[in-house]
Amino acid sequence: MLTRAEFDTGVRDALRHYTRTDLLMGNPLLRARLVARSGAETVTGQHLRQTLAEAAETLFANARDQKLHRVLDLTYFNPAPKQEAAAERLGLPFSTYRRHLASGVERITEWLWHQEQEAIRQAEAPGLAMAAPGHADSHQQPDLRPRLSIVVLPFLNLSQDPGVDYLVDGIVDSLMTDLSRALPGSFVISRSTAFTYKDRRVPIRQIGEELQVRYVLEGSVLADGTLVRVNAQLVDARTDEHLWAERFDKERRDILEVQDEIVARLSRSVGCELVRNEAERSRLRGPDGGDAADLVMRGNALAADISRRERAVEAVALFTRALVLDPDNVDAMVGIAATRLYQLVNQYQIVDREKLLAEAEALISRATVLAADHIGVLKARAVFLRAHGRFVDAIVADKSVIAQNPGEPTAYRELGLNHLYLGQAEEAAEWFRRADSIAPHDRVRWTWLQGLGRALMLLGRDAEAVEALRGAVHNNPHFVRGRAYLAAAEALAGNIESAKLHLTKFDELDPRMTIRRFAVERTSVPLDAVSPAYLRGNERILEGLRRAGMPER
Repeated sequence: MLTRAEFDTGVRDALRHYTRTDLLMGNPLLRARLVARSGAETVTGQHLRQTLAEAAETLFANARDQKLHRVLDLTYFNPAPKQEAAAERLGLPFSTYRRHLASGVERITEWLWHQEQEAIRQAEAPGLAMAAPGHADSHQQPDLRPRLSIVVLPFLNLSQDPGVDYLVDGIVDSLMTDLSRALPGSFVISRSTAFTYKDRRVPIRQIGEELQVRYVLEGSVLADGTLVRVNAQLVDARTDEHLWAERFDKERRDILEVQDEIVARLSRSVGCELVRNEAERSRLRGPDGGDAADLVMRGNALAADISRRERAVEAVALFTRALVLDPDNVDAMVGIAATRLYQLVNQYQIVDREKLLAEAEALISRATVLAADHIGVLKARAVFLRAHGRFVDAIVADKSVIAQNPGEPTAYRELGLNHLYLGQAEEAAEWFRRADSIAPHDRVRWTWLQGLGRALMLLGRDAEAVEALRGAVHNNPHFVRGRAYLAAAEALAGNIESAKLHLTKFDELDPRMTIRRFAVERTSVPLDAVSPAYLRGNERILEGLRRAGMPER
């Protein structure tokens, strides 16, 4: 049986070698159940080609998905001489072409993996009929639903204006794509299947059975001349239990900008809720229950909210156990690497810095070989570059993350931090605000609000810095350095009594701190790599701490 990593690599290699049946003969997918279903005595490269072509035609049959099918066709099935030529023939900027290509490959890989799992289950239990997506037998066992499987139903247009349909459907279309990108290992039902439920009143449990998904996302859009309001709710398809609901209100300015921000906020919120819910399912099975995927899910739930150092330790332990069970589990590798890096950059662990960086680098390298375009690999590499003080390279890496998943607020935070260390405080503040516009209620909101507060102090906008840092401390009361930054901002803004109060609370958490120590320990990146402009600006923060009453040494 193929591991997920072997399967993913096999799909990508098969696409690259689609026109070379001789090279396809060595592809591991020839051992896959879904290829063997052809009924032939000997499975050949031609059977694999047929499987790929049929998958693309089925998955991207809808007119709205034809752009992805055309990109795949000109890249793999009927390839142009170069990818630049394919982009030109399609009339697309090369960056857009590459984004469509990554999305198409990711979706076809996920769809084929789901089909492979169903084929395996059919072989193990012959009484279960193999179901095409969207036409599952409602009598199948509910446990066949894959983890993180979801259908995004067409949202209701409450505006009573058919002219708004394009906006409503556009939000749903983009949300499907963003969820697939944001959640490696998830299975998002295609648009062509999801939209068969448009204007139909079907019970949630029935939808779950028909599509074999665990979760259903439904919602509505109300748009008038000045406002766009989106209501969304996530429902457990097994129990019909409402797990999460939120309302988004945005001024109706540039409609594409509004749509992008709404989709980004939805994908982030829904993705976090899915991971938390699946992690809880796994936890309830007991400490020794579950497989590598369960352990990774539980680790991700902790790693998504590392507001305390003990959470990081627990997350690493779960990822490590998963890697023992499945040595090629990319999610576990990047989970350990990213958590180790955050232990350093959040200053949860000061000693053994080089040892932790080396461990993270080795895991990122292994994961890159297995799945170079995995979103977790890209995110971990970006943080690794920042931790090494390679801020310009880190910015390039952060933008690669955003190209894959525009709804990832931590990527905008990373851009802000890198610009901050380069001495570009104004640009940094804008990136931090972008992160907050996407995820204003996020559990890790403190990570970009503290950055915003520091940037604003460097710019001399102290009252605004106080507001941002108050938000950071409120979001994470365990953020010790946040108390010191808030004390400095209050002092610089002239609120000396308030500054002294915050510094007293900081002293209770980190006693005997001095200006000299704070100057050395205030950053988790190499001081010799930061811009002189950043160091000069930070003198204002140290001056704020002096005014608040922190001793010099």
